[in-house]
Order: sequence, then structure tokens, then C-alpha cells
Amino acid sequence: MKFDLQIRELKTGNTGRITFESVQEALAWLKDRPKYTEVLGMASHHISGEISDQLKAAMRPLDDEEQALEDNLREARNKAVEAAAKKLQLEIAAAAAQQLAAEGTADPKRPMELRWSYEDGLVKATPGDTREVSAEVQEAVAAWVEERNSWVESRNQIVGEARLSVWPAEIPEGKGNERILSGTFIPVTAPENA
Repeated sequence: MKFDLQIRELKTGNTGRITFESVQEALAWLKDRPKYTEVLGMASHHISGEISDQLKAAMRPLDDEEQALEDNLREARNKAVEAAAKKLQLEIAAAAAQQLAAEGTADPKRPMELRWSYEDGLVKATPGDTREVSAEVQEAVAAWVEERNSWVESRNQIVGEARLSVWPAEIPEGKGNERILSGTFIPVTAPENA
């Protein structure tokens, strides 16, 4: 029964696999595991938990020098993850600042992106959009949701969440007379009192 173990070279951090022809071969190798080679785990999924536990128990533990190398690799990984997280936070903050700046100079008559949910009602989907959600928009969204509720009512469902794009103020000339440009919704099981 062939199977693989996932290994890592402690001096380089490189990972790989090693294939064994039998459990006995793996047990012998694990007992005298080559120096600076760490076993990360089972790479094959057809091995029973019992055999996996037997292999773990047979493995020579890391000596002090190997443990220090493993600690260094872990610390380097943690620092890399931390640096990547900080970089992502900076990118998100820069994108948010750019979007806020763009919102400040954007056409106030442009379409407004909204989210509606059964629990929270109607909210703006674009951070930094300072335009008011007019009564006309609220009425149009309510009618849109009610129409979709009628579509799914026979399945004992209601609109749970929706995303909509609407004209926030006057509908521009030549754009028809529909305030809602587009919308998608997710139906959910209707509550007892709905």
C-alpha cells in the first residue's frame, strides 16, 4: 500500500513529499528520520486514522537544533503573514480613501447602489455616498420587493436580501420612467408571522 508523507527541509523551508511502499518502510524511516527533515503530516488520504497515529508515534522527535530551525521558520512565516496583512490593510484604506474622494466629486444624479434586507431594511451599498435616499426611492424599492415577494409566496418564501441600482432623484431624460435600473434578490423561508 503506497502512501506519501508531506515533509519540509528545516534549513531551507522547502516542502515536498516522500513516498513509501509500505507502513513498515515508513515506520523504519520515521524512527531514524533524517536530520533537518520535518514531517508535516500525511499527504495521502487513504490511510486509516489508526495507521496515521501509529506513524506519528514512531517518528523521532525534533532535536534542539531542529526545533530552533523550526521555530525560526514559524517566526518567518508569521512575520510574512503579518506583513501581508498590513499591506492589505493599507491597500484597503487607500482604496476607501480614493472612493470617498471620488464620491465627493461624483455626479449627484448618477445611479445609487442600495442593499435591502428583511431584517435591516434599506441601506446604501456604497461607502461614502452622502446622498439621501428619497421617499420616491423608498416607495419604489418597497414596491419592487413586494412584487418579488408575490413571485415566491407560493413556495412559502419572501425576499431575504436584495441589491438594487436606482435613480436617486429625477430620472434622466431618455432613460424611461423606471426608477429601479436593476436588482437581484435572494429568497428565504417566510417567517411564521409574515
